[in-house]
Amino acid sequence: MAPVVLKRKKFFLSLPETLAKIHDQIEVLGGKPVELLPVLQEAINTPWPYEKGDLSQWCRVLDILDAELAKEESPAELCVAILRFTRLLLENCSNRHVYNSYEHLKRLLEVEDCDVVMGVLRVLSVLATPRSTRQLVCETSFIVKLSSLSSVWTGNPDGGLCLLACCRENVDEVLDAGTRVNMQIYRTGDDASPEGAAAKGKEGLEVIRVERAHELQGSDAEVVDRLLKEHAVPKEFSFALCTRLRLARAFPDYTRRLQWVRVQIMATTVLAQCQAVYGAGMAAVAVNETQLSELIELLHPQQDGVIPLDVQTLALKALTALLTERSKQTSMLVAATAASHHGILAAMIRKAKALVGDTASKDLPDRLRFGEALLAFTWMFASSASGSTALNNAGILHLIVPFLQDANTRRGRFLTLAVKTLEVVMNYSQEMQQTFRDIEGVQTLVHRAYSEVQALAAKGASVTTDGK
Repeated sequence: MAPVVLKRKKFFLSLPETLAKIHDQIEVLGGKPVELLPVLQEAINTPWPYEKGDLSQWCRVLDILDAELAKEESPAELCVAILRFTRLLLENCSNRHVYNSYEHLKRLLEVEDCDVVMGVLRVLSVLATPRSTRQLVCETSFIVKLSSLSSVWTGNPDGGLCLLACCRENVDEVLDAGTRVNMQIYRTGDDASPEGAAAKGKEGLEVIRVERAHELQGSDAEVVDRLLKEHAVPKEFSFALCTRLRLARAFPDYTRRLQWVRVQIMATTVLAQCQAVYGAGMAAVAVNETQLSELIELLHPQQDGVIPLDVQTLALKALTALLTERSKQTSMLVAATAASHHGILAAMIRKAKALVGDTASKDLPDRLRFGEALLAFTWMFASSASGSTALNNAGILHLIVPFLQDANTRRGRFLTLAVKTLEVVMNYSQEMQQTFRDIEGVQTLVHRAYSEVQALAAKGASVTTDGK
């Protein structure tokens, strides 16, 4: 990308000491990838307990990271670290329109390394949130790739294959379906590309079918290149075929298969975030009822212990993004509370309470992420009377109120989201307000507020009661 240049001079507060050190280290190590990697890895794990900054303060750092991403020989580990640090900056800074490495993100969606692809999708998910950058993520070149990544297994025309089946360790029953590539392409007679010339005389619909792709000789790149040439695949279909081939070859390996499940769910999330730009037309691309049902299946109580917790967290985030389109909310509400789906909303709330409450667990960060994703998911229901009733019946307040007394700093972000959720859910339902009073929520909230004021006073802060 071209260097980031500000149109007018801005005056910023100095970066906090820890962030300033990270900024200076990256600036000094620009062009030295070996030394840059450990600095980025340390920065990723550095807590960010500061107010939101301005991305313009990180322009020189962004230019350095962009230059590293531009190198096709950059190791995957460095690319992952750059993408994770970029995501950290974007999440904690305003003025995201300053970011300008979109061309590299498009290219990196095509690499073989799943961790790199996942890193790109997480960055795109942050960029797809504000209006200032969502339009760029919603460009056709991105949408085509995201659509391919979000539907590689879902909707398999031969049946017997779904996200739930892909998450199970034993896939003997669906191995043939999982390792099969079945793709339709449409050729036109006016295709002047080299691929079109190679397929001269062919026109109309053509089906490319490859059985047991994992048994084909050669590396993934060699197999992909061979099939692209053998079938003279038009350029616009090459990414979709390449993706399906890679996944079919990864399918027998449980670890690699789960990586691509995560990629598929994350791609669906980004597409759903983009639907606000495209409206109803985009919704048809982002999701269909089959995908919606499959995401819900991943969250069933009976899948606990079968589906990894981080995959369930991703499924919750995908459903939250999909619910921003109100036409989907009714069907989601029915699915999440229906007896046929084992009342998964209530089950998820009970599960989150147990997970977040176990502070002794070594995987508490993953547990907290699940709880935070669930709280964000409930916000989508709280904007209607029927949704608030469903949340009340599912016991959302029994999750939130006990944690209002929690002073554990490790749960700080979760508690913040819990208070925001409480504010949201109390607005639309008198039943919710009555339940809050019945379980002594008012007393709990007042006691916590008093404790916070006392803590501030103990630190020497000036506390007044006149609103000034």
